[in-house]
Amino acid sequence: MRNFRFRLYPTKEQESKLRNSLGASRWLYNYFVSKGNLPIQDTQFMLTELKEEEAWLRNYHSKMLQMVVHKIDSNRKVLNALRMNGYKIGKMNFIGEEDYNSFTYSQSGFRIERHGNTDLLWLSKIGYIEIRLHRHPTNIKQITIVRRINKWYALICCEIAKPIFRFINPKKSVGMDVGITKFLHDSNNSTIDNPLFVKKMLKSLRRAQRRLSRRHKYSKNRLKAKTRLQILHERIRNKRLDFLHKVSTRYSKNYDVIFLERLRVSSMVKNYHLARNIIDSGWSTFKNILAYKTKLVIEVPSNNTSVNCSKCGNKVPKSLAVRIHKCNVCNLMIDRDYNASLNIKKKGLLLLLPQGLWEATPVEILSESVKQEQNIVQRIVVHYRSIEETV
Repeated sequence: MRNFRFRLYPTKEQESKLRNSLGASRWLYNYFVSKGNLPIQDTQFMLTELKEEEAWLRNYHSKMLQMVVHKIDSNRKVLNALRMNGYKIGKMNFIGEEDYNSFTYSQSGFRIERHGNTDLLWLSKIGYIEIRLHRHPTNIKQITIVRRINKWYALICCEIAKPIFRFINPKKSVGMDVGITKFLHDSNNSTIDNPLFVKKMLKSLRRAQRRLSRRHKYSKNRLKAKTRLQILHERIRNKRLDFLHKVSTRYSKNYDVIFLERLRVSSMVKNYHLARNIIDSGWSTFKNILAYKTKLVIEVPSNNTSVNCSKCGNKVPKSLAVRIHKCNVCNLMIDRDYNASLNIKKKGLLLLLPQGLWEATPVEILSESVKQEQNIVQRIVVHYRSIEETV
């Protein structure tokens, strides 16, 4: 499944209908939240009875109302999973008008048509809405209408078969070490600086936040100040996504296999000195984008990637402030991030190598340098060629 976002341009009358649909979905959501923790079967049965009692609900598409029930059930499953993992979780809260910003049509009640030079999205009970398509989606399974800062979008979920790659060339592989000052440093010694969009706009964000804090609650001026702050955050989000897509496209076109370090971001953000910049970097989003653009993405354990020497395997402990890797055994002196990316690539090649094709232990493989890595790649190439011939 792939989601594509398209901008909608509703008229004032259509926007009023979209807002009414949001209001109906929110009312139904809060109604079932007030009924407590019920199984989804009971909630679906209650929905049928509720439509008889509340006749105004018939003005909205049945699939849209059913998806509200599934949304509540999904939220409850997430809360129960967190509770099982030891987190202190309370009851589900009611959602206010400003926080409920989407409703979903599933399986039916929608279609996309083209009238002249204009693309139109038809929604049951709402009508035709102008949509700006940058691609023509097929096999549409679900459409979610989203409101973001007085703008409307359609998130179209399409069923797309994942391509099967019979041959992956390990020679076209790269290891990446992500960071804060440098967004990434790869095993080919190429670097990309981290733009840190929040840091650049921090002064504007603080000013907008102060203006919001000084406005009276529920006043029109407070609503205007809140909108200005939301626009700044939306601008930062769009810039970050644009940057991540450009970097991921560059690497996915040039490499078949990308090796990344498995990072525990939730633990890293506990360091309040670095938390803002870590979140601003968007490492998890970058990994998810690479996952659907690249043939193969492999995460390797993060153990000692910055400590081990990429040439001889000797451990060289160093603090975060030390940016140069100096090995006392083999006299290797390179950038610590470059050393880490080489270690990440070696670990990834070992995971990519099928069992039984290599007799050496991981320690022996790490103790060898470039020749050893070339031997691993050569054996993988031979193996995948043999698979391709049999297929």
